[in-house]
Amino acid sequence: MKPRTVHLLRTLMFASILLSIHWQHRKFVAAQATMKNWSDAMPMIREILSAAHSVRDRSESQFAEVLDADETVLAEVTRTSPSADHILGFSGPTDVLLTFDGNGKLAAAHVLSSRDTRDHVRKVLEDSKFLRSLNGRTPSELMDLSDVDAVSGATLTSCAILEAIRFRILTMDGAGQETMRLKSLKFPNPPRLEDVRLLYPNAKTLEQNSASDILWHVLDSSGSRIGDLLRASPVADNNVGFQGPTDVLISVDALGHVSGIAPGVSYDNEPYVDYVREDEYFRNSFNGRDIKTLAALDSSMVEGVSGATMTSQTVARSLQMTAQAFVDDQRRKGPSHRPDSWANSLKGPWAVSTIFTLRNFSTIGITLVGVILGLTHLRSRRWLRVTYQCLVIAWLGLINGDMVSQALLLGWAQSGIAWQNALGLNVLTAAALLVPISTGRNVYCSHICPHGAIQQLVRRRLPWQTRIPPRIHYWLKYTPIVLIAWVVTIGLLHLPFSPVDIEPFDAWLWMIAGIATIMVAMGGLIASMFVPMAYCRFGCPTGALLDYLSSSSGKSWSRRDAIVLLIIVACGIINVIT
Repeated sequence: MKPRTVHLLRTLMFASILLSIHWQHRKFVAAQATMKNWSDAMPMIREILSAAHSVRDRSESQFAEVLDADETVLAEVTRTSPSADHILGFSGPTDVLLTFDGNGKLAAAHVLSSRDTRDHVRKVLEDSKFLRSLNGRTPSELMDLSDVDAVSGATLTSCAILEAIRFRILTMDGAGQETMRLKSLKFPNPPRLEDVRLLYPNAKTLEQNSASDILWHVLDSSGSRIGDLLRASPVADNNVGFQGPTDVLISVDALGHVSGIAPGVSYDNEPYVDYVREDEYFRNSFNGRDIKTLAALDSSMVEGVSGATMTSQTVARSLQMTAQAFVDDQRRKGPSHRPDSWANSLKGPWAVSTIFTLRNFSTIGITLVGVILGLTHLRSRRWLRVTYQCLVIAWLGLINGDMVSQALLLGWAQSGIAWQNALGLNVLTAAALLVPISTGRNVYCSHICPHGAIQQLVRRRLPWQTRIPPRIHYWLKYTPIVLIAWVVTIGLLHLPFSPVDIEPFDAWLWMIAGIATIMVAMGGLIASMFVPMAYCRFGCPTGALLDYLSSSSGKSWSRRDAIVLLIIVACGIINVIT
């Protein structure tokens, strides 16, 4: 078999595995959606309606019919999941079953399942009045639940349940957050004047803009307008920090630029919120940005407040979400609804994208430089290579955290590529895959990968170097192949394991990294001090995959190709029988 044919077959086999994982994931999601529609809810439905035999979806309505054994309609039901899964309580969403009687009134609301904190959910279930207070309401009456008291000790969880019910009823009419934003149940009151006065000391009263629930006007004692505020609630009500959301106020000057921010009422840990209130450097770091710039903010790049990192980064994310929502509102409503004094900051195209960020451009730049170094004679200049390696380690690894991994490839194979929100990572991944396929050189591993760069810098630095016996060396080289097979198995069977744990790349984001990935990272680096490039050679499945795609990895059919072919056959069998 010709080398070019072998190389083409390897590329096609890799693509076929990705497609198999994607098809299997689509089947899995469809099966889960079907199962989640009603089979898992039948025990609860039978508790409510003892004669219930089955549930039938109606194509013309988002209600489903509960039938008895004779297929007589007993009631209509709907549930808040998955449409309202984005509404979070203390730590997750809750799925609520809504049962309507023959008169179109709510007969019962029951919690089917919840990913919220167990003790908070139990508190809600123990409150006999909470969900029963909804009984007898029509769908239109369920749109206003401001009269329902939250459960004491489980405020966030109970408010999230009410919001999920409202959102589900709203979306059943074909509407959604883009056409209507419901009044906040978590922050039902206007912004506190004590918080507003941190931004406008002469503030006396507030007036909500008639055309926007995000924009508020600040008035002095004479009733004159002295400034404007953007309020994070209800836009960011589900942006949860350490233990809950925070309402954030943004003051905007006459030119439409941010002049200050102030955290308001919060469900988060109050000492952490106070740290944010007291940190002038953090609060002032947003000043001077116009609304479109704030909407395009990459909140992950914002330096957090020491001692309150999660809370402060959540505040930054709320600022971005609020600005983006306001820009979207103005784009939909047109120029006639734009604040007159903000004309300069709201000119130009309204589509604000998060593509043009420092993170994306820096990752793309570092990638392009790495490709040039790897494919030209410049790689022989040691000073240039070492300088670039330091840049890769410091910026691409520790700051951006952008690396190609099995978890990334599996996630994209299953759910699709994040085209809009990860441009830099898209370019990096494309270079990692396409350069070895087209040129025969695995440039990503040799020049761009931060974990590979640090191994290159530490190799042979110690006098105690170890030589691996040939027999052990022979078996170790198959370790990455076994790991790739394991990742494919996870993807096809949707096993409850994360590929993140078998690679070291998440350890570069050390603030969120798990113990397993940190141990892999540290173990690999220590081994590389005694055995040059130990992790890259004997432990990295991503590197093994890229080497396999390289046309220089072997010009004839090999044992590795036979293993890949077996994996493809297994993929086909699993797709057929499941």
